[in-house]
Amino acid sequence: MKILKKARLLHTWAFTNTKTTAAIDITNSCNLKCSHCYWWKEERPAELDDASMVAFMKSLRARGMTAAILYGGEPMLRPGMCEAASRIFDYPLIFTNGTQGFIPVDAQWIISLDGTRQVHDSIRGTGAYDCSVENIRKAPRKPVVHTTITRQNLHDLEGFLDSMSSLPIKGVGFSFYTPHTTGDQGDLAVSVAERDSILDELLRLRKKYWRIMGLTGTMANQFRQSGEYAEWNSREKCPASKVCNCYNADGTPKHCTYGNMADCSRCGCASIPLYRAAIKHLDLLAIFMIYRLLN
Repeated sequence: MKILKKARLLHTWAFTNTKTTAAIDITNSCNLKCSHCYWWKEERPAELDDASMVAFMKSLRARGMTAAILYGGEPMLRPGMCEAASRIFDYPLIFTNGTQGFIPVDAQWIISLDGTRQVHDSIRGTGAYDCSVENIRKAPRKPVVHTTITRQNLHDLEGFLDSMSSLPIKGVGFSFYTPHTTGDQGDLAVSVAERDSILDELLRLRKKYWRIMGLTGTMANQFRQSGEYAEWNSREKCPASKVCNCYNADGTPKHCTYGNMADCSRCGCASIPLYRAAIKHLDLLAIFMIYRLLN
């Protein structure tokens, strides 16, 4: 039954513009202050209380949104809402920094790790890496690791993948830091032109770490200036906006999971290359990755 439901969702993504997915900030609080996070750069509305948030999620489900992506802030500061989302939606994904542990819910956890211990802690605070890794080892189900590539971590991607290869995870996915239109983030952002050499390095590393590598050649080509990047790097052309609605913690809509001030011309979102590789190019490995993400 789940196989058929997943196939139906993929079919809907491929052949209609039906909104099937809700990306929800379920809290406006976080226990960390990561140097590359957009969350602290924008004004944050008040969050819905528990009863109102549950009612809001149920209203989205009633409108046909069967998949949900939970963000924050840190979603695990509201574990009850994570549990509620896992009951309301068929395919919940929960992004977390991992420091608050994992609860046993029917959802796919995606944990943000930025590199080796030294790099990760320089971004998220001393002790954050060891805490998150220990929680991965104790997780009730294997999480997916997500890494945002910045100038702070691009120099030791192999060391990071090597450290991840021994952990009980489903795999490692990559995005590039998406700057904001509010000012220069040159100390973080990798230019679009510079991405090609990093992608080449990741594809080289894929030969060694193929068991955990969440990147294919087709996906990489979506990020390349010489590839298909120009086909989707604007708000008007964004494939995610065709199938997903994004919401603040108070239930009001926002433009993007990266916030209202995200610079779409330099978008580094990992979901769009995966989506386009699977839906447009029928990349079987990308399709399999989505299948595994859908809980």
